[in-house]
Amino acid sequence: MSVSHRPTPLAGALALVLSAVSTAILAPTLDQRVAIVIALIGVGLVATGGRDFDLPVPQGRLWTALGAVLVLGAILRGETLADPLQSIELVPGLVGMALVGLGVRPLRQRFARRFVSAGLAAMVVGVALVGIFEAAGPLRLLGATAAAIAAWDVAEHGISLGEQLRTDAETRAVELLHTGTTSAYGAVTVVVALVIYENGATGLPLSALALLLAAAITLMALLYR
Repeated sequence: MSVSHRPTPLAGALALVLSAVSTAILAPTLDQRVAIVIALIGVGLVATGGRDFDLPVPQGRLWTALGAVLVLGAILRGETLADPLQSIELVPGLVGMALVGLGVRPLRQRFARRFVSAGLAAMVVGVALVGIFEAAGPLRLLGATAAAIAAWDVAEHGISLGEQLRTDAETRAVELLHTGTTSAYGAVTVVVALVIYENGATGLPLSALALLLAAAITLMALLYR
């Protein structure tokens, strides 16, 4: 009997949702949110391709191709928005979502972590661009970064579970607990960083980005110890 060591599906789905949340925090307009939802549906179809599920979810090459078309269409829509700043807010996050989706599918097991890490990098680049070109407030920047890192961590956890156990193992409780703990820690980190920012960092140039970087590094180091 062959054993599948692909990432666990629940962790993959949660990672995709968190990556969409990170993108949505930076992209607040209706057109941007519609593109994010379309991309999330498309990435979900791509990620579920080739898996075996007890639930009736769309599978097969046709659905995978449709998902890829939806993702590419969402990215193309993001690139052609009337306001270039809205494209800057949206496109890196959509690319990050697509890369995370390829990581939690994955096409090849040995590329799973590379795709997920590349997805995190794309989302963090998007945060930096929004901070530079829009001088966005620290709440948006820190919230988007925390959600991106949480998505990366949850995806990594799903990959590790898939490597150690079969994907049909009963790991849902562990995955949900890990996701909840990661998200809660990210929220606490954002609150602490905001308190520090409001009590002495507001007068520094590009202070939000500096604070963002410090919080991101701290969160990543503690999560991936």
